[in-house]
Amino acid sequence: MKKLSYLFVAFMLFVAGNTAVAQDEEISNEDLRRYALMMEVVDAMKQEISDITNDMIKNQEGMTGKRYMELAAAKGDEAKLNELGAKEFEKKFMEVITKQQNERKEAIGDVVQVLATKMLPGGGKTYKAIKSGLASDESLKARYEKIEAQMKLQEDGDA
Repeated sequence: MKKLSYLFVAFMLFVAGNTAVAQDEEISNEDLRRYALMMEVVDAMKQEISDITNDMIKNQEGMTGKRYMELAAAKGDEAKLNELGAKEFEKKFMEVITKQQNERKEAIGDVVQVLATKMLPGGGKTYKAIKSGLASDESLKARYEKIEAQMKLQEDGDA
């Protein structure tokens, strides 16, 4: 019985190893390059959210970055905002800024969905395979990082 258990475990490891290799082969370097391009767009959009947030904080009289961070920790919870001594204008400001951020985050999700569908063969399926593979497959992650580095070098060379 023990021998059967060992054989089963060995078989499962073999299958898992071959699946990882097959999955790695299915994701081409071109797929990874396209995914990296998508992530550049997403990163730029995220940076825009940060820039807009910072501009709104700078332009809001009576608001500092430190105070914003304190209020943001409340995550819109009225009771927590009250505990922090939030004034009415601070509560309204947090509502406005949260709304702006949420709209832009939703736009990022829409962009990712469209780009994944249009840029990657297999669309969302390939996107999900790459995303999950990058979290669990070291060889795929290494290939992706190499492609990212090459793209950065090309960008620096163009600048």
